[in-house]
Amino acid sequence: MKSTRSDPAVDSRFGQELRKLRRKRGLTLDELADLVHYSKGHLSKIENGLVSPIAPLTRVCDSVLSADGSLVALAATGPRPSPTPDVRGGEDWSLRLRSDGSGAFEIGDTPGPPVTTVPPMAGFSADLIPGLVAVFDHTRRLGRTTSPSIVLPLAVTQAHAATTAARQSSHQHRPQLLHHAARTAEFAGWMAQECGDDVGAAWWTEHAVGLATAAGDTSMTSYSLVRKAVLSLYRADSSSTVGLTEQVLDNSAINPRIRWLAALGAAQGYAIGSDQSNAMRALERAAELWEHAHRMGADDHLGPSALDGRSLLIEAWCHYDLGNLEAAARLFDDGMSNATGQSDRDRARFGTRQALVYAALGDPGRACELIEPLLGIIRAVDSVTIRSDLHDFARTVRRFRDHPVLDRVQPTLMDTLAKR
Repeated sequence: MKSTRSDPAVDSRFGQELRKLRRKRGLTLDELADLVHYSKGHLSKIENGLVSPIAPLTRVCDSVLSADGSLVALAATGPRPSPTPDVRGGEDWSLRLRSDGSGAFEIGDTPGPPVTTVPPMAGFSADLIPGLVAVFDHTRRLGRTTSPSIVLPLAVTQAHAATTAARQSSHQHRPQLLHHAARTAEFAGWMAQECGDDVGAAWWTEHAVGLATAAGDTSMTSYSLVRKAVLSLYRADSSSTVGLTEQVLDNSAINPRIRWLAALGAAQGYAIGSDQSNAMRALERAAELWEHAHRMGADDHLGPSALDGRSLLIEAWCHYDLGNLEAAARLFDDGMSNATGQSDRDRARFGTRQALVYAALGDPGRACELIEPLLGIIRAVDSVTIRSDLHDFARTVRRFRDHPVLDRVQPTLMDTLAKR
């Protein structure tokens, strides 16, 4: 006979509150199971303190039972799965760069002369600027399709090159070079985040602010708050996400495109905090700001490059976080079918979330149909943030382990998750 003793690591308060709210609504376990798309047996185990609910289930229960975030607050929030360490082989490469442009490329730890030495920069030509911009544009495109581990070193060296050139240039060209250096530094911060390095992402973002300020550009300061909010969002920190984005929204002097991005971030922050009314309010503000930015033709050098349909996909994800699964599925279907110009990275990100919604709805067939063609893209773009959603997907579909389509997808899914 199997033991029914509670796991001491399970906090029974969630199950007790779930039972209390269910009975208050006059629902049986069978009726609640139909509403949240989980089995009666699994819900019974949660109510009796035998297992802990996963985060998506807590949100759905909170929404269905009109708990106003109380169930979400009670739920245990376990850490993300630890990345699988890469197996390293061969000798390490080191590149040391100095503020005068000089540096050295070395291999391994053994003493001896470097393989290559770089002399200090002795001169500067204005013709350098178009070349730096062209290289960076290609690097950004590469960042939409491949691993950030490949792209990040390219962005770092470009930021250093532009900064060094600015020091050597005349006053006429210095602001333009510093502005470009700020763009590359901000992009390096994004790639650092995609590598899973939040500390590095924050440092590069602050560095970008300093460079942009020196160039007389204040928009980077505002945008940096949006970037910091994104880091807070992936830590499921609702308060910080909302606080940072609302700072931007409250300042009407800020570029409307940056405020639009802030409104979308605020909506997500409110959603993970189970605050539906403020999440919807933020989405309405985002729609207004998008119209304003579109009319102005606002500068698009900061933030994502593919904008069409993005608001709808963010709205869909907000509904998922709020536990409104049917609304999330409908919006994701519309958003993904109408999205134009999506990068591989965005297709993988939002496609994984769309599949996760269907898994949460109890439709493993549709969920696996959506995720299967994305697994190769997810491996290629090699994003820690996308893999965090893929881990959620794997945990959610695990309850359908006997479904035949899962047998086909499971090996590739596990291989994709094991890549980092």
